[in-house]
Amino acid sequence: MQRWLPLSFAVAALLAACGNVSGGSSPAPNRVGAPTGRASTPTATMSPGQASAARCGATAAQQALSQSGTLTGVQFVSASRGWVVGARQILATTDGGHSWAVQQTGNLGLASADFIGNDTGWAVGADTLLTTSDGGQRWTALPEPCPVIRSVHFASATVGFAIAGGAPLEPGSLAPTSGGQLLASTDGGRSWTRLPAPANPQSVCFANSQDGWLGAGGALYRSTDGGAAWTQVGAGPGRSDAGYPFTMIVQCAGASSAWATDIGTGVASSQQPHLGYHAGPAGVSAIFAEQYFPHPGIAVTARSPGPYAGAMSAISPTTAVYVDNCPACGYGTAPWDLATAAGATLAAAGNVGYLTEATAASFLGPSTGWVVGEFTNYSNPSKPRSYQRVVYTDDGGRNWQVQYSAS
Repeated sequence: MQRWLPLSFAVAALLAACGNVSGGSSPAPNRVGAPTGRASTPTATMSPGQASAARCGATAAQQALSQSGTLTGVQFVSASRGWVVGARQILATTDGGHSWAVQQTGNLGLASADFIGNDTGWAVGADTLLTTSDGGQRWTALPEPCPVIRSVHFASATVGFAIAGGAPLEPGSLAPTSGGQLLASTDGGRSWTRLPAPANPQSVCFANSQDGWLGAGGALYRSTDGGAAWTQVGAGPGRSDAGYPFTMIVQCAGASSAWATDIGTGVASSQQPHLGYHAGPAGVSAIFAEQYFPHPGIAVTARSPGPYAGAMSAISPTTAVYVDNCPACGYGTAPWDLATAAGATLAAAGNVGYLTEATAASFLGPSTGWVVGEFTNYSNPSKPRSYQRVVYTDDGGRNWQVQYSAS
């Protein structure tokens, strides 16, 4: 996903922190040599700040994230350097995933990672906000504001933005359907201010200091003045579906361009309502919709990759990857599409190999990408066994490699 630059902060009220979260560091990372080997476990020495989040009203759905074992976030900043986070661990690679370092383990409950280069990054979870300035050799817990942070996106080592508070979409996702707030930080996430925003902010990114995109209340908004004002540019589902809370997830992809997925709650006949969007200088257009989902007022004929929304990776202003899930198609079926020509072309790319459910993706180009998620083996129906996995392709999905797998 493309990075974005600092914006001019609007006047905002300072949020009071719930209290400092004690920081700490981890020992030198252990190496995982075999791609499918199970990692050994280092001793965790940091506090994730769960008590602080509880005082801020962390919900049961948030806490459920930390009880699962699924890998939930991935980000590669180059063909060699990347990180994977999950409920119980942080993994890092410096050789494109051929081997992985276990940087941290414990009851972390992490949902996503955000790095601005090889050294500086953040990891966010149900009740945790961590930062590193040395590529993850040491992770430090940051104080959580009230309400707690759901996701972050930093432009530099000091300037970043966050969505905080609200109700999660579902266990395993911290994007709130309602009640969220838009925040900004100028000190690397140690304190936050509230920015003006439409009701129910859900995700945010900025292509440059003035041009930003915001998902809020299931609709897409744009700012051209650094976030001081927002204009709705994507309406989301028609008013007849207003009873269903949609969640707009947006990723920036260069100047004045973004990709988004609008996800509805509830599933009927093994289908989940969701639509894909491209936004750019020429406007906003829907590029696909789940085939059985009524979407009045939205002109799109292309079907979604699969019946359940999965993961998205914005590659450039013209190219993105959408990965869906299809449990009804058979376990291990995760269909994905490659969107090109700013969404005008949508090509089915087959299934992501060796995964039952895809939870996050990071593609550097149409041919090269990583997908994380879970694989469940049902060869013994009475004792199914699940594995957390990182899979990789360098040929546009014709072949997939399992780079990491742990039960």
